[in-house]
Amino acid sequence: MRLSVSKFSGRGGREINEDYLGFCGNEAIGCFVLADGAGGHEGGAIASKTVVQQVLKAFSLTPTVSREMVQASIATARTALNQARRQHPDQKNMNTTLAILLLDVDHKEAYWAHLGDSRIYLLRKGRAYALTRDHSILQSMIDAGLTQGTPRGSTERNTLYASVGSTDIPDRTVCEAPLALQMGDAFLLCSDGFWESVDEGIMEMTLRLSNSSEQWLQNMLAYIAEPSAETQDNFSALGVWLGDQEEATRIQRLS
Repeated sequence: MRLSVSKFSGRGGREINEDYLGFCGNEAIGCFVLADGAGGHEGGAIASKTVVQQVLKAFSLTPTVSREMVQASIATARTALNQARRQHPDQKNMNTTLAILLLDVDHKEAYWAHLGDSRIYLLRKGRAYALTRDHSILQSMIDAGLTQGTPRGSTERNTLYASVGSTDIPDRTVCEAPLALQMGDAFLLCSDGFWESVDEGIMEMTLRLSNSSEQWLQNMLAYIAEPSAETQDNFSALGVWLGDQEEATRIQRLS
Protein backbone atom coordinates (compact mmCIF):
# COMPACT_ATOMS: atom_id res chain seq x y z
CA MET A 1 0.00 0.00 0.00
CA ARG A 2 0.96 3.62 -0.46
CA LEU A 3 -0.58 6.92 0.50
CA SER A 4 -1.96 9.69 -1.70
CA VAL A 5 -3.74 12.83 -0.60
CA SER A 6 -5.72 15.78 -1.93
CA LYS A 7 -6.83 18.90 -0.09
CA PHE A 8 -9.10 21.91 -0.55
CA SER A 9 -10.06 24.93 1.52
CA GLY A 10 -12.73 27.42 0.48
CA ARG A 11 -13.69 30.79 2.00
CA GLY A 12 -17.37 30.36 1.31
CA GLY A 13 -19.38 33.53 1.94
CA ARG A 14 -17.15 34.72 4.80
CA GLU A 15 -14.74 37.68 4.62
CA ILE A 16 -11.82 35.54 5.70
CA ASN A 17 -10.99 31.84 5.65
CA GLU A 18 -10.42 30.68 9.22
CA ASP A 19 -9.87 27.04 8.19
CA TYR A 20 -6.34 25.73 7.75
CA LEU A 21 -5.06 22.29 6.80
CA GLY A 22 -1.86 20.53 5.89
CA PHE A 23 0.08 17.28 5.87
CA CYS A 24 3.59 15.87 5.81
CA GLY A 25 5.11 12.43 5.38
CA ASN A 26 5.96 10.08 2.56
CA GLU A 27 4.32 7.13 0.81
CA ALA A 28 4.36 5.00 3.96
CA ILE A 29 3.80 7.37 6.88
CA GLY A 30 1.85 10.57 7.26
CA CYS A 31 0.43 13.24 9.55
CA PHE A 32 -2.75 15.00 8.40
CA VAL A 33 -4.14 18.01 10.26
CA LEU A 34 -7.19 20.26 9.84
CA ALA A 35 -8.35 23.15 12.02
CA ASP A 36 -11.34 25.50 11.97
CA GLY A 37 -10.59 28.76 13.74
CA ALA A 38 -12.83 31.16 15.64
CA GLY A 39 -12.62 34.25 17.80
CA GLY A 40 -12.58 37.37 15.72
CA HIS A 41 -11.96 38.75 12.25
CA GLU A 42 -8.35 37.57 12.11
CA GLY A 43 -8.01 35.62 15.35
CA GLY A 44 -9.48 32.39 14.05
CA ALA A 45 -7.22 32.40 11.01
CA ILE A 46 -4.16 32.96 13.17
CA ALA A 47 -5.21 30.23 15.60
CA SER A 48 -5.87 27.54 12.99
CA LYS A 49 -2.74 28.25 10.95
CA THR A 50 -0.48 28.38 14.01
CA VAL A 51 -1.83 25.13 15.45
CA VAL A 52 -1.63 23.16 12.20
CA GLN A 53 1.87 24.36 11.39
CA GLN A 54 3.21 23.56 14.85
CA VAL A 55 1.67 20.07 14.92
CA LEU A 56 3.19 19.28 11.52
CA LYS A 57 6.55 20.70 12.55
CA ALA A 58 6.61 18.51 15.66
CA PHE A 59 5.74 15.42 13.61
CA SER A 60 8.40 16.15 10.98
CA LEU A 61 11.03 16.34 13.72
CA THR A 62 9.87 13.04 15.26
CA PRO A 63 7.91 11.14 12.60
CA THR A 64 6.29 8.54 14.82
CA VAL A 65 2.83 7.01 14.51
CA SER A 66 1.51 6.03 17.94
CA ARG A 67 -1.13 6.95 20.50
CA GLU A 68 1.56 8.77 22.46
CA MET A 69 2.38 10.86 19.41
CA VAL A 70 -1.19 11.88 18.76
CA GLN A 71 -1.58 12.76 22.45
CA ALA A 72 1.59 14.85 22.21
CA SER A 73 0.14 16.56 19.13
CA ILE A 74 -2.83 17.77 21.20
CA ALA A 75 -0.42 19.17 23.78
CA THR A 76 1.62 20.84 21.02
CA ALA A 77 -1.53 22.44 19.62
CA ARG A 78 -2.58 23.82 23.00
CA THR A 79 0.89 25.26 23.66
CA ALA A 80 0.98 26.84 20.20
CA LEU A 81 -2.43 28.46 20.72
CA ASN A 82 -1.45 29.89 24.09
CA GLN A 83 1.71 31.36 22.57
CA ALA A 84 -0.28 32.89 19.72
CA ARG A 85 -2.67 34.48 22.21
CA ARG A 86 0.25 36.08 24.04
CA GLN A 87 1.74 37.34 20.78
CA HIS A 88 -1.59 38.83 19.69
CA PRO A 89 -3.16 40.32 22.85
CA ASP A 90 -5.86 41.98 20.74
CA GLN A 91 -6.98 38.47 19.73
CA LYS A 92 -6.97 36.87 23.18
CA ASN A 93 -10.21 35.00 22.43
CA MET A 94 -8.84 33.23 19.36
CA ASN A 95 -9.57 29.52 19.33
CA THR A 96 -9.79 26.59 16.96
CA THR A 97 -11.05 23.07 16.47
CA LEU A 98 -8.56 20.36 15.52
CA ALA A 99 -8.53 17.01 13.73
CA ILE A 100 -5.33 14.93 13.52
CA LEU A 101 -4.80 11.64 11.67
CA LEU A 102 -1.57 9.62 11.79
CA LEU A 103 -1.05 6.74 9.35
CA ASP A 104 1.65 4.07 9.19
CA VAL A 105 1.22 1.92 6.10
CA ASP A 106 4.14 -0.42 6.85
CA HIS A 107 2.69 -1.36 10.23
CA LYS A 108 -0.90 -0.97 8.95
CA GLU A 109 -2.00 1.32 11.80
CA ALA A 110 -3.90 4.59 12.15
CA TYR A 111 -4.32 6.88 15.17
CA TRP A 112 -6.38 10.02 15.46
CA ALA A 113 -7.54 12.77 17.79
CA HIS A 114 -9.94 15.71 17.58
CA LEU A 115 -11.32 18.67 19.47
CA GLY A 116 -14.52 20.44 18.46
CA ASP A 117 -16.67 19.64 15.45
CA SER A 118 -14.10 19.06 12.73
CA ARG A 119 -14.53 15.41 11.72
CA ILE A 120 -12.55 12.39 10.60
CA TYR A 121 -14.24 9.70 8.52
CA LEU A 122 -13.07 6.25 7.47
CA LEU A 123 -14.45 4.90 4.21
CA ARG A 124 -14.01 1.14 4.02
CA LYS A 125 -15.50 -1.18 1.43
CA GLY A 126 -17.84 1.54 0.24
CA ARG A 127 -19.20 2.58 3.62
CA ALA A 128 -18.50 5.75 5.61
CA TYR A 129 -17.79 5.53 9.34
CA ALA A 130 -17.32 8.56 11.61
CA LEU A 131 -14.20 8.05 13.73
CA THR A 132 -14.93 11.20 15.73
CA ARG A 133 -17.94 12.48 17.64
CA ASP A 134 -18.56 16.23 17.71
CA HIS A 135 -17.70 17.98 20.96
CA SER A 136 -20.89 20.04 20.71
CA ILE A 137 -23.75 20.61 23.13
CA LEU A 138 -26.25 19.45 20.52
CA GLN A 139 -24.38 16.20 19.83
CA SER A 140 -24.14 15.47 23.56
CA MET A 141 -27.91 16.00 23.89
CA ILE A 142 -28.53 13.63 20.98
CA ASP A 143 -26.21 11.03 22.52
CA ALA A 144 -28.01 11.35 25.87
CA GLY A 145 -31.40 10.87 24.23
CA LEU A 146 -32.57 14.36 25.21
CA THR A 147 -33.27 15.29 21.59
CA GLN A 148 -33.47 13.52 18.26
CA GLY A 149 -32.09 14.12 14.80
CA THR A 150 -28.70 15.15 13.49
CA PRO A 151 -26.53 18.25 13.90
CA ARG A 152 -26.80 18.91 10.17
CA GLY A 153 -29.11 21.82 9.47
CA SER A 154 -29.40 22.90 13.10
CA THR A 155 -28.62 26.47 14.12
CA GLU A 156 -27.36 25.12 17.46
CA ARG A 157 -24.77 22.69 16.11
CA ASN A 158 -21.84 25.13 16.51
CA THR A 159 -22.05 25.50 20.28
CA LEU A 160 -18.96 23.57 21.39
CA TYR A 161 -17.93 22.38 24.82
CA ALA A 162 -14.38 21.49 23.78
CA SER A 163 -11.74 23.03 21.51
CA VAL A 164 -7.98 23.50 21.49
CA GLY A 165 -8.31 26.44 23.88
CA SER A 166 -10.60 24.71 26.37
CA THR A 167 -9.52 24.58 30.01
CA ASP A 168 -10.40 20.90 30.24
CA ILE A 169 -9.99 18.20 27.60
CA PRO A 170 -12.83 15.66 27.36
CA ASP A 171 -12.28 11.92 27.43
CA ARG A 172 -13.39 11.46 23.81
CA THR A 173 -10.40 13.25 22.30
CA VAL A 174 -7.78 10.62 21.44
CA CYS A 175 -8.59 7.18 19.97
CA GLU A 176 -8.45 4.38 22.51
CA ALA A 177 -6.73 1.87 20.21
CA PRO A 178 -5.14 1.87 16.75
CA LEU A 179 -7.19 1.13 13.66
CA ALA A 180 -5.84 -1.76 11.56
CA LEU A 181 -5.52 -0.47 7.99
CA GLN A 182 -6.79 -2.33 4.95
CA MET A 183 -6.02 -1.93 1.25
CA GLY A 184 -8.49 0.51 -0.28
CA ASP A 185 -9.22 2.41 2.94
CA ALA A 186 -9.90 6.12 2.49
CA PHE A 187 -10.01 8.86 5.10
CA LEU A 188 -11.66 12.26 5.08
CA LEU A 189 -10.86 15.12 7.44
CA CYS A 190 -13.33 17.99 7.11
CA SER A 191 -14.55 21.16 8.78
CA ASP A 192 -18.21 21.66 9.65
CA GLY A 193 -18.72 23.92 6.64
CA PHE A 194 -17.93 20.88 4.49
CA TRP A 195 -19.80 18.08 6.27
CA GLU A 196 -22.89 20.27 6.64
CA SER A 197 -23.44 19.89 2.86
CA VAL A 198 -21.62 16.62 2.19
CA ASP A 199 -23.26 13.81 4.14
CA GLU A 200 -22.10 10.21 4.47
CA GLY A 201 -24.19 9.06 1.51
CA ILE A 202 -22.50 11.59 -0.75
CA MET A 203 -19.07 10.57 0.55
CA GLU A 204 -19.81 6.95 -0.34
CA MET A 205 -21.35 7.65 -3.75
CA THR A 206 -18.61 10.00 -4.92
CA LEU A 207 -15.93 7.59 -3.78
CA ARG A 208 -17.40 4.86 -5.99
CA LEU A 209 -17.34 7.23 -8.96
CA SER A 210 -13.74 8.38 -8.45
CA ASN A 211 -10.40 7.10 -9.69
CA SER A 212 -8.21 9.19 -7.41
CA SER A 213 -8.31 11.09 -4.15
CA GLU A 214 -8.23 14.32 -6.15
CA GLN A 215 -11.28 13.31 -8.19
CA TRP A 216 -13.07 12.16 -5.04
CA LEU A 217 -12.57 15.52 -3.39
CA GLN A 218 -13.70 17.43 -6.47
CA ASN A 219 -16.80 15.24 -6.79
CA MET A 220 -17.75 15.97 -3.18
CA LEU A 221 -17.21 19.71 -3.60
CA ALA A 222 -19.80 19.69 -6.38
CA TYR A 223 -22.46 19.03 -3.71
CA ILE A 224 -21.83 22.35 -1.98
CA ALA A 225 -24.64 24.05 -3.85
CA GLU A 226 -23.77 27.73 -3.36
CA PRO A 227 -20.13 27.94 -2.29
CA SER A 228 -20.12 31.75 -2.33
CA ALA A 229 -23.46 32.29 -0.59
CA GLU A 230 -23.42 34.53 2.49
CA THR A 231 -24.66 31.64 4.61
CA GLN A 232 -21.86 29.30 3.46
CA ASP A 233 -19.19 28.86 6.11
CA ASN A 234 -15.54 28.16 5.29
CA PHE A 235 -15.36 24.61 3.94
CA SER A 236 -12.23 22.46 3.91
CA ALA A 237 -11.30 18.82 3.47
CA LEU A 238 -8.37 16.44 3.24
CA GLY A 239 -8.91 13.19 1.34
CA VAL A 240 -6.45 10.33 1.87
CA TRP A 241 -6.34 7.04 -0.05
CA LEU A 242 -4.44 3.82 0.63
CA GLY A 243 -3.62 1.77 -2.44
CA ASP A 244 -1.84 1.72 -5.79
CA GLN A 245 -4.62 2.50 -8.24
CA GLU A 246 -4.96 6.27 -7.87
CA GLU A 247 -3.00 9.10 -9.44
CA ALA A 248 -3.61 11.67 -6.74
CA THR A 249 -1.10 14.20 -5.48
CA ARG A 250 1.70 12.50 -3.57
CA ILE A 251 2.53 13.50 -0.02
CA GLN A 252 5.54 15.78 0.30
CA ARG A 253 8.54 13.93 1.61
CA LEU A 254 9.99 14.63 5.00
CA SER A 255 13.08 16.82 4.85
